[in-house]
Amino acid sequence: MGKAIGCPRSLPALVWFASVSIIRRTRLLWTREDRMRTNCCKALVAVSALLLSAGIAGAAEVTLISVGGVKVALDKIVADYTKATSNQVKYTVGSPLIVSKKLADGEAFDVVVQSVPAMDDYAKLGGVKADTRVKVARGGIGMAMRKEATPPDISTPDAFKKALMQATSIAMTDTAMPNGSGILTHSIFTNAGLMEAIKPKIRVVGLDPGQEQIAKGEIEIGFFNISEIRPFVKFAGVVPAPLQQYTNYDAAVTTKSTAGEAAAALVNMIAASAEHWKSAGMEPAH
Repeated sequence: MGKAIGCPRSLPALVWFASVSIIRRTRLLWTREDRMRTNCCKALVAVSALLLSAGIAGAAEVTLISVGGVKVALDKIVADYTKATSNQVKYTVGSPLIVSKKLADGEAFDVVVQSVPAMDDYAKLGGVKADTRVKVARGGIGMAMRKEATPPDISTPDAFKKALMQATSIAMTDTAMPNGSGILTHSIFTNAGLMEAIKPKIRVVGLDPGQEQIAKGEIEIGFFNISEIRPFVKFAGVVPAPLQQYTNYDAAVTTKSTAGEAAAALVNMIAASAEHWKSAGMEPAH
């Protein structure tokens, strides 16, 4: 069984890319773990090949738009991409509603990262280059508390239900926000058989204002996308299976893109950067 190929930082980028290409031709049988460890390498190889085919005489600018649920991971991926390619990324972040509106209104971006349902809607408008669309990650719902609080046990469905029944107040975002965490949270509470019992304790809040209230002790606990739980509150645990629900995210080059191969290279890197997705509390698709 072959060893996973590392990403040596000491070698010049183009020399390393060429070396990896030669090694890959040996057609070794990789385990799934081996393949996950080489995601970084494969992403950089893809970026290099695409940029070389387009010519690397000058750096490009790539415009990227995404929903806030993927920002933590994308900030790191964009930094890697810029360092590896010298291309610049102009990055716009918004709520699911704002991103969908910008795209529907015809604003031009090279790359988009958003939930699968929202990407489906954009594809119906003719906005997605279908052959570039890839799954990138999924994110679940987690609980937030003020920093000083002692988290209750929510590791099992029964413990989760007990914690919510004992809580004095519970924050969640608005279910009217399409493809937002509020819809998933409402579904979790309903499937747990708790919604009617805890309804008087629920506070519908904005993402940051709600967590600020938690930090001040004005609301006891709250449920948000794990990747959007802020550092000024305590991440107190994930919703346990089988109650947990997820938002799945895709990335794609848009039909309005003018960045060519540079945009495709960014999508490849977004899809292959498993460690950055994991560090953001999400599950990579690859």
